[in-house]
Amino acid sequence: MRTTKTTRTAKTAKTARTESGARLRSLRACGVGVTLLLAAIAWAAPAGASLTQSETEQVRGYVTTLSHPDRVRAFVARPDLTPDESAGAMSAAIAGVTVDDRMAAYLEEVVIGAPSVATRPVLAAAIVRALLARVDAIYAQHPADLDRSEAALGQVARAYGFVAGEVSGADSAMTDAGRADIAKALADHVSRDATMLHFDVQLPQAVAKLRAQAALALLDAMPDGVTRRVDAADKLGLAGPRRAALVELGLLVMDVGGSDDRVTAVRSALAQLPGAREGAEAVYVGDEHAAFKSRAPVVCTGDAPGALGEAASPWTGEADPPAVDAATMAIARGLAAAAVHRALERRPTLRVQVEHDGGEPGVATFAAMLAVDAPRTVDVAAARLLAGKGESAAWLSDAIGALAAFAPTADAKDGLAIPVGHAKMTHAALEPTGAASAFRLDAHAWRIDRDGSGSVSGMKRDGAPVSTPMLASVHAVATEGTSWKGAGMIFARLSGTPRVAIAAGPRVRIVGTSVADAVSTPAPADDVTLETDLRVDDAPGGLAVRAVPGARGVHGVSLLVVPGTKPRAALLVGDGYGDETAVAPAVDLPAGGTVHVVLAAKGNRVDATVGGTTLSVTVTADYAHGDVALRAYPGATLEASHWSLLALGKKR
Repeated sequence: MRTTKTTRTAKTAKTARTESGARLRSLRACGVGVTLLLAAIAWAAPAGASLTQSETEQVRGYVTTLSHPDRVRAFVARPDLTPDESAGAMSAAIAGVTVDDRMAAYLEEVVIGAPSVATRPVLAAAIVRALLARVDAIYAQHPADLDRSEAALGQVARAYGFVAGEVSGADSAMTDAGRADIAKALADHVSRDATMLHFDVQLPQAVAKLRAQAALALLDAMPDGVTRRVDAADKLGLAGPRRAALVELGLLVMDVGGSDDRVTAVRSALAQLPGAREGAEAVYVGDEHAAFKSRAPVVCTGDAPGALGEAASPWTGEADPPAVDAATMAIARGLAAAAVHRALERRPTLRVQVEHDGGEPGVATFAAMLAVDAPRTVDVAAARLLAGKGESAAWLSDAIGALAAFAPTADAKDGLAIPVGHAKMTHAALEPTGAASAFRLDAHAWRIDRDGSGSVSGMKRDGAPVSTPMLASVHAVATEGTSWKGAGMIFARLSGTPRVAIAAGPRVRIVGTSVADAVSTPAPADDVTLETDLRVDDAPGGLAVRAVPGARGVHGVSLLVVPGTKPRAALLVGDGYGDETAVAPAVDLPAGGTVHVVLAAKGNRVDATVGGTTLSVTVTADYAHGDVALRAYPGATLEASHWSLLALGKKR
């Protein structure tokens, strides 16, 4: 029976080929084009047939030479081929090519030119699987150096861009079944290349963007339904906070991977900036200018290492940076930009006011500042208004109005309540423009007045015009000079051209402009103990004892703090001529910005305790006398608070 069946099948095939040949000759006689000829051959072939080696080579030749997309369609989309056979033909064709812009455009043409709605998903799925196989090969070639190959990065980016375009494009004719085929191909790809595509692996930024695009394409390819989030999380290999963000919020949080710190920071910031989630399906942390193909918006934020220093702080000039890391601020900025943009889409009258006040960027910055530390932000806006810079107060007013567009329901006793950082903002009152004219922040009622032109004309707190003594967060402005007094302290310029401010606490602040910048205060004795909380931002700075002016700098013993991702401290001896020698191994400091320091000089010995570690040096008679100094390198901002300087053995 089996032999008879095989013989019949062979005869049937032979008959079909004979009929096909006759039909081909007839079509040629009628002048029918090559595309229809090939289509006729494909339709006449018996069920279960596959491309011959010759046909596969033809497809390869057409693809390699970027020619005859119609013939490629006719071969690859033959209805008698299985999905694996169609994908196999395209994989063989793409395996040896460079996926450059011309190739990407050619493959797009192959799909777009599909002769029917039924054919396009077949072509798209076959090309997607072929491109993913090509990416597999590139990953195998660059297991640890992909970020250093621009050509390889470009090929992967184009491949993922094509895939994302098929499942996310608004003009795509992709069917649900075709999208499901692509989702399976992507899931298999993610599984095969887990070391590149799982988010528990830390990657360089350039490669992380590629992973993000692949993850978005997989998420977009997943069918809608109650299990979509869970299924997508499973296929992407998500765990912990990253999985929870997708399952609970419907938000895919993407970054360089490894640690979940950025995921936690995003979720925390969203509590104050819920508008950023409006319509979005993902957040990418690492590049605020990144662009992705996706069905729904992706909110992109920056990233930064270490503590938030003066240089990156939007509070700089009037207040110290809050005790947050730079990444938290970068994430807040990105989310705030999205939240403000969504609010202005919802409230056109507020957009008009924002444009009058200088545009979205300033408003977004103040929205981010409110999300991180609202009391400090309101104080800074008021201080700048007192200094004649009214745009900050206007941006504050607009930012509160924008955040109000997505404010959650609050208790009736709180009126319109706005989620902000480090405070409770309630009873917000909005003008017809949508900008805020009044609000209550913790124990104080604030009002922002505008004149007839719409510009801010003044601010009041608890009914009284705002004044500097009301602003607890604002510090005195650092100024140049030869001496500075305040809070029971006096400092004199020791060398360089430092800028200094003294405030209650007591607290002294020095801003450096040259390597030699230093100020000193008289030591009560040669043997002293200095105790203070020290914060150094943006460039090295520190303290010195037995300090006297030198020809080119400080002659004395210094504890120098070097800020950064991994802050360090070193004990140095300076000769006053610009040369300094480290006299003890440098020590690592805890992250966070502020460290407690005790610097003691007794006889010929100086001890410095910083970050729980003590550094010591024995000095010569040249360092027996001198004052206590503060030092700041160019660009550094140093602040010493809770300052205590006593003769050794004395009590406070």
